[in-house]
Amino acid sequence: MKLSCSFSLCRFSCNTSFKVFNRKYGNICTKGLFNSIPKNKRKEMFFFLNDKKKYFNALYNKKNDKKDIMNEMDELYDNILTCNWNDSFNFVLNVPIWEGILNTIDEKVKAYEYDEQIIKKKKELNQLLDILFILEDIRDHINELLEQSSRSKGLAGAHIMCSFEIQNMNEHIELLKKNYEELLLTYPLYKYQIDLVLGRGLALLRQRYVFDWKYMHEYFF
Repeated sequence: MKLSCSFSLCRFSCNTSFKVFNRKYGNICTKGLFNSIPKNKRKEMFFFLNDKKKYFNALYNKKNDKKDIMNEMDELYDNILTCNWNDSFNFVLNVPIWEGILNTIDEKVKAYEYDEQIIKKKKELNQLLDILFILEDIRDHINELLEQSSRSKGLAGAHIMCSFEIQNMNEHIELLKKNYEELLLTYPLYKYQIDLVLGRGLALLRQRYVFDWKYMHEYFF
């Protein structure tokens, strides 16, 4: 079959196979193009073609890398969002792993600082981690209050081997109620997680202390 080379430098028609593989430079061109180039210019032309090949490969790889980064961020986001935020043991095991994955994502995202999709997804991931660590600290604070309130009564509530009693419990409760309101305004998308940790914590405190709370009837204990 007679094939014509479409490259501007080639003025020949190739009666032989269209593809001629250059083993040294890893390029493919027409035989007519190869014969039309002077011998002293062939090496330079192959470098030119090789650079073009690398350019298009880079575009292809960049597109695939973007998909990989998006998938990696989606997977981390879903894993954090769907875990039990009241499970301290789960956080002890998984938070260091999540932080390590986040560090690798931070390095990869630097090459896409002008990509709106990746930057938007990264902001969502950062926001999720912000509320995660805020609620983790609040959960630990509530657990300490509950534990100390039990210890202040001693063994079986008989004041045997009892510890100190928290004198400003009302201040702690008011602070937690204020935090609940502020978090709902700042992170409305994560109301379920806020209710799961802070809302449930306030409901547990109401079992031991008498106080009014705007959302107290949303919890059945």
